[in-house]
Amino acid sequence: MDVNRHPGDATKGPEERFSGDVWLWPRIGATANAEVRNVLFTPGSRSAWHRHPAGQVLHVTEGVGFVQSRGGERQEIRAGDTVVCHPGEEHWHGAAPGTFMTHIAVTDGPTEWQEHVADDDYHA
Repeated sequence: MDVNRHPGDATKGPEERFSGDVWLWPRIGATANAEVRNVLFTPGSRSAWHRHPAGQVLHVTEGVGFVQSRGGERQEIRAGDTVVCHPGEEHWHGAAPGTFMTHIAVTDGPTEWQEHVADDDYHA
């Protein structure tokens, strides 16, 4: 068993991967295949479109946000919701306007980053 103490200070997510202010904590845990991270989205901030060849699980711990798969409808997510992004599924996620959103992300393998989410898609 490993006890992971405070992971350290959060860092601002890079502009090429996020719109708005997104804060990433260092890895808070890992298994042989997956990395676990805590991510804070400020109101209106969001990830760029991206995909994970082996998938990703998001568990919302605070606030209200949105998630969308490429070609799908934008969906609201709230504290307590869990989102399963299937292997290779292009998607984005972020906070709703006027509220913060924090989630724990469990990611297996690399992230393939794409273009930023257009304002029209975010506000759809």
